[in-house]
Amino acid sequence: MKIKIGVVGCGRISKNHFDAIREEKRFELVAVCDIIEDRARKAGEEQNVPYFLELTEMLDSVKMDILSICTPSGVHSRHGVLAAKHKVHILTEKPMATRLNDADDLIQACDKNNVKLFVVKQNRLNATMQLLKNAVDKGRFGKIYQAAVNVFWQRPQEYYDMAKWRGTWDYSIPR
Repeated sequence: MKIKIGVVGCGRISKNHFDAIREEKRFELVAVCDIIEDRARKAGEEQNVPYFLELTEMLDSVKMDILSICTPSGVHSRHGVLAAKHKVHILTEKPMATRLNDADDLIQACDKNNVKLFVVKQNRLNATMQLLKNAVDKGRFGKIYQAAVNVFWQRPQEYYDMAKWRGTWDYSIPR
Protein backbone atom coordinates (compact mmCIF):
# COMPACT_ATOMS: atom_id res chain seq x y z
CA MET A 1 0.00 0.00 0.00
CA LYS A 2 1.38 3.41 -1.00
CA ILE A 3 1.67 6.33 1.38
CA LYS A 4 -0.31 9.18 -0.17
CA ILE A 5 1.26 12.62 0.13
CA GLY A 6 -0.05 16.09 -0.65
CA VAL A 7 2.20 19.14 -0.90
CA VAL A 8 1.17 22.67 0.06
CA GLY A 9 3.46 25.39 -1.24
CA CYS A 10 4.89 24.87 -4.73
CA GLY A 11 7.83 27.26 -4.48
CA ARG A 12 11.57 26.63 -4.41
CA ILE A 13 11.80 23.92 -1.71
CA SER A 14 8.88 21.89 -3.08
CA LYS A 15 11.13 20.50 -5.83
CA ASN A 16 13.12 18.62 -3.17
CA HIS A 17 9.89 17.15 -1.81
CA PHE A 18 8.64 16.18 -5.27
CA ASP A 19 11.98 14.50 -6.04
CA ALA A 20 12.01 12.60 -2.72
CA ILE A 21 8.42 11.42 -3.18
CA ARG A 22 9.17 10.26 -6.72
CA GLU A 23 12.34 8.38 -5.64
CA GLU A 24 10.64 6.40 -2.86
CA LYS A 25 8.48 3.64 -4.33
CA ARG A 26 6.26 3.53 -1.22
CA PHE A 27 5.18 7.15 -1.72
CA GLU A 28 2.60 8.58 -4.07
CA LEU A 29 2.05 12.29 -4.66
CA VAL A 30 -1.72 12.82 -4.83
CA ALA A 31 -2.21 16.62 -4.96
CA VAL A 32 -0.50 20.00 -4.77
CA CYS A 33 -1.67 23.36 -3.48
CA ASP A 34 -0.44 26.93 -3.75
CA ILE A 35 -2.20 30.28 -3.47
CA ILE A 36 -0.45 31.44 -6.65
CA GLU A 37 -2.50 29.86 -9.41
CA ASP A 38 0.24 29.71 -12.07
CA ARG A 39 2.60 28.00 -9.65
CA ALA A 40 -0.05 25.52 -8.49
CA ARG A 41 -1.11 24.71 -12.05
CA LYS A 42 2.48 24.25 -13.23
CA ALA A 43 3.32 21.93 -10.32
CA GLY A 44 0.12 19.94 -10.86
CA GLU A 45 0.85 19.53 -14.55
CA GLU A 46 4.52 18.63 -14.03
CA GLN A 47 3.68 16.14 -11.27
CA ASN A 48 0.55 14.85 -13.03
CA VAL A 49 -1.72 15.43 -10.01
CA PRO A 50 -4.67 17.73 -9.30
CA TYR A 51 -3.82 21.21 -8.06
CA PHE A 52 -5.69 23.43 -5.62
CA LEU A 53 -5.55 27.08 -4.58
CA GLU A 54 -7.02 26.48 -1.11
CA LEU A 55 -5.60 23.98 1.37
CA THR A 56 -8.98 23.24 2.94
CA GLU A 57 -10.38 22.31 -0.47
CA MET A 58 -7.45 19.99 -1.12
CA LEU A 59 -7.78 18.30 2.28
CA ASP A 60 -11.55 17.92 1.82
CA SER A 61 -11.22 16.58 -1.75
CA VAL A 62 -8.20 14.28 -1.77
CA LYS A 63 -7.46 11.38 0.57
CA MET A 64 -3.89 11.62 1.82
CA ASP A 65 -1.82 10.22 4.66
CA ILE A 66 0.74 13.03 4.91
CA LEU A 67 0.76 16.73 4.12
CA SER A 68 4.17 18.08 3.20
CA ILE A 69 4.27 21.77 4.15
CA CYS A 70 6.54 23.89 1.94
CA THR A 71 4.97 27.29 2.51
CA PRO A 72 6.50 30.44 4.06
CA SER A 73 7.65 29.87 7.65
CA GLY A 74 4.98 32.00 9.30
CA VAL A 75 2.13 29.78 8.06
CA HIS A 76 3.60 26.33 8.76
CA SER A 77 1.69 25.95 12.01
CA ARG A 78 -1.61 27.18 10.52
CA HIS A 79 -1.35 24.63 7.72
CA GLY A 80 -0.29 21.91 10.13
CA VAL A 81 -3.23 22.51 12.47
CA LEU A 82 -5.59 22.34 9.51
CA ALA A 83 -4.05 19.05 8.35
CA ALA A 84 -4.20 17.60 11.88
CA LYS A 85 -7.91 18.42 12.08
CA HIS A 86 -8.32 16.40 8.87
CA LYS A 87 -6.44 13.47 10.53
CA VAL A 88 -3.49 13.90 8.15
CA HIS A 89 0.09 13.43 9.38
CA ILE A 90 2.41 16.40 8.94
CA LEU A 91 5.86 16.83 7.42
CA THR A 92 6.87 20.47 7.64
CA GLU A 93 9.86 22.45 6.59
CA LYS A 94 11.60 24.21 9.44
CA PRO A 95 10.68 26.03 11.50
CA MET A 96 7.46 24.37 12.59
CA ALA A 97 6.29 27.82 13.74
CA THR A 98 7.66 31.33 14.13
CA ARG A 99 5.98 31.90 17.50
CA LEU A 100 5.95 29.64 20.54
CA ASN A 101 2.15 29.79 20.90
CA ASP A 102 1.76 28.63 17.30
CA ALA A 103 4.15 25.73 17.89
CA ASP A 104 2.16 24.77 21.00
CA ASP A 105 -1.10 24.94 19.00
CA LEU A 106 0.36 22.66 16.34
CA ILE A 107 1.60 20.11 18.86
CA GLN A 108 -1.74 20.12 20.67
CA ALA A 109 -3.66 19.68 17.39
CA CYS A 110 -1.46 16.71 16.50
CA ASP A 111 -1.90 15.15 19.94
CA LYS A 112 -5.65 15.72 19.95
CA ASN A 113 -6.07 14.20 16.47
CA ASN A 114 -3.52 11.40 16.97
CA VAL A 115 -1.33 12.40 14.03
CA LYS A 116 2.44 12.49 13.72
CA LEU A 117 4.46 15.68 13.26
CA PHE A 118 7.91 15.69 11.66
CA VAL A 119 10.02 18.79 11.11
CA VAL A 120 12.60 18.56 8.33
CA LYS A 121 16.15 18.83 9.66
CA GLN A 122 18.14 17.99 6.54
CA ASN A 123 21.53 19.11 7.91
CA ARG A 124 21.75 15.97 10.03
CA LEU A 125 22.57 14.20 6.75
CA ASN A 126 25.47 16.51 5.82
CA ALA A 127 28.81 14.73 5.43
CA THR A 128 30.33 16.54 8.42
CA MET A 129 27.44 15.59 10.70
CA GLN A 130 27.62 11.98 9.52
CA LEU A 131 31.36 11.83 10.26
CA LEU A 132 30.75 13.21 13.74
CA LYS A 133 27.88 10.80 14.39
CA ASN A 134 29.99 7.82 13.29
CA ALA A 135 32.89 8.91 15.51
CA VAL A 136 30.56 9.26 18.52
CA ASP A 137 28.95 5.87 17.79
CA LYS A 138 32.40 4.23 17.66
CA GLY A 139 33.35 5.74 21.03
CA ARG A 140 36.18 7.78 19.54
CA PHE A 141 35.74 10.54 22.13
CA GLY A 142 35.11 8.30 25.12
CA LYS A 143 32.18 9.04 27.37
CA ILE A 144 30.78 12.46 26.50
CA TYR A 145 29.59 14.50 29.47
CA GLN A 146 29.00 17.83 27.78
CA ALA A 147 29.28 19.40 24.35
CA ALA A 148 29.25 22.95 23.04
CA VAL A 149 28.85 23.80 19.40
CA ASN A 150 29.31 26.96 17.39
CA VAL A 151 27.74 26.88 13.96
CA PHE A 152 28.97 29.59 11.62
CA TRP A 153 26.52 29.03 8.79
CA GLN A 154 25.02 32.03 7.14
CA ARG A 155 22.71 32.84 4.28
CA PRO A 156 23.82 35.37 1.69
CA GLN A 157 21.61 38.37 1.01
CA GLU A 158 20.54 36.80 -2.30
CA TYR A 159 18.70 34.09 -0.34
CA TYR A 160 16.58 36.68 1.47
CA ASP A 161 15.99 38.60 -1.74
CA MET A 162 14.41 35.52 -3.38
CA ALA A 163 11.14 35.86 -1.45
CA LYS A 164 9.74 38.84 0.44
CA TRP A 165 8.78 36.74 3.50
CA ARG A 166 12.34 35.55 4.21
CA GLY A 167 13.97 37.17 7.20
CA THR A 168 10.73 38.87 8.29
CA TRP A 169 7.75 38.15 10.50
CA ASP A 170 5.47 38.43 7.46
CA TYR A 171 2.88 35.66 7.12
CA SER A 172 2.91 35.13 10.89
CA ILE A 173 -0.36 34.40 12.62
CA PRO A 174 -1.30 37.48 14.71
CA ARG A 175 -1.91 36.83 18.41
